[in-house]
Amino acid sequence: MIKITNGVQVAKVTNGAYEGIYKVMGFYPIVETKEVPERVEVKSKEVTEDMFVEELLEKPISEWSNDEIRKFAEIKTIDISKVKKAAEAKIVVKSWLEENEN
Repeated sequence: MIKITNGVQVAKVTNGAYEGIYKVMGFYPIVETKEVPERVEVKSKEVTEDMFVEELLEKPISEWSNDEIRKFAEIKTIDISKVKKAAEAKIVVKSWLEENEN
């Protein structure tokens, strides 16, 4: 089992699953060391946000977590500050998606 990430999500999968599925999806292994690694800029914030949005839009909004709703709204500058429940935020985001479909 190896720990992998795409910069947003972290998962623990078999090496075969990583090589066959996740690697082509942009995931890469997380190397856990006790040493402080050199800082390497792998991906820009914009690319990471685009990947997050793209992956999120592949699943129904009803399956989005509260954190995913919040992050999507932040990235797309959707004001959900006045809503009190996740279900209300999903309605606001769904309306925004319908209005902004290409």
